[in-house]
Amino acid sequence: MDMKFSEDEMRVRYVIPGARGRIDLPVYEAPVTAGENMLRAIFDKAPVFMPNYRYFLGFNPRIFPDAEARASIRDGGEPKVHPEGFPDMFGITWVFVEVAGGSMVKPGAPLLSTMNEWKEKVVWPDIDSWDWEGQKALSREFVADPELAVMPTIYTGYFERMISMMDFEGAAMALIDEDQQKAVHEFLDKLADLYCRMIDKFVEHFSIRGICVHDDWGSQRSPFFSLETARNMFVPHLRTVVDHAHAKGLFYDMHSCGHIESIFPAIVEAGVDSWAGQEMNDKAAMYREYGKDILIGVETPDISEDMPRDEVRRVAKEYVDAYMVPGAPAMVGYSSKILNPCFFEDIYRFSRQKVNG
Repeated sequence: MDMKFSEDEMRVRYVIPGARGRIDLPVYEAPVTAGENMLRAIFDKAPVFMPNYRYFLGFNPRIFPDAEARASIRDGGEPKVHPEGFPDMFGITWVFVEVAGGSMVKPGAPLLSTMNEWKEKVVWPDIDSWDWEGQKALSREFVADPELAVMPTIYTGYFERMISMMDFEGAAMALIDEDQQKAVHEFLDKLADLYCRMIDKFVEHFSIRGICVHDDWGSQRSPFFSLETARNMFVPHLRTVVDHAHAKGLFYDMHSCGHIESIFPAIVEAGVDSWAGQEMNDKAAMYREYGKDILIGVETPDISEDMPRDEVRRVAKEYVDAYMVPGAPAMVGYSSKILNPCFFEDIYRFSRQKVNG
């Protein structure tokens, strides 16, 4: 395949619709699809043009009770929200809170008082009984997207799953309580096995390129636990699911909000492939340290609608020079505030010229 850049590529062949304050993102007539470009960035560290988190297509099928409980269905059908509450796959009721735009566990009655109770109280889902064929029919067109990398999301991850069953204080205590740590590992072992079997089902029924697991590890100011705790309590189980995804030819994206810079080494050590993260982290520094190991979403400078054309071009060139690095690419961060469409044109052209000029 001839990869040499040509101005003929600047025709738009696909448009990713804007949402949540973002403008439409054009995909140009590149030698590879946007989804394939993300796979090249993740597995080969050699994208053909600047990666962008929006080149992932999140797939949250309603067959997965957590997607409906979290008011996050995205599968080609009608979305659903439940202000009255809806159970996740473990029977934990989540309530949609409109002012927050999301769902939270119904407070007041945690399933577990300690993790030592999990074998007696946790009822595990029978994923074989879910209507996979019905979901396949519903989402046939959605997952057949010709351009993007389809990526199901597993709600809720490891620590978040513990929180849903124990409340935050109980889950945090279980991680450091020597009397509960063995039970935590046993629970997470079984949870990781469940997630691996879910991945198998996704691969069997849908054309997917990766998997995203949702597990917030920090608040706006600090992580929820130490690096040592992350390494000891989560990395072994995270690694189990990461390795299984890789064995299936999939990438593993970790959705993890919060100020987690100090515990980020654990995510890298687990073999996670990509992370978008939030801006309270020093992503430029994280990229310099870990960019060769993991695809990090780095936000661009704010690009206003009325930014002068020469300034847009200059900022795009500087961003490409900093983050389109052979062997260590970054991706345009999900929270980038880009309101001038010329920036997308410039960042594509400059990145193509840098790689295949």
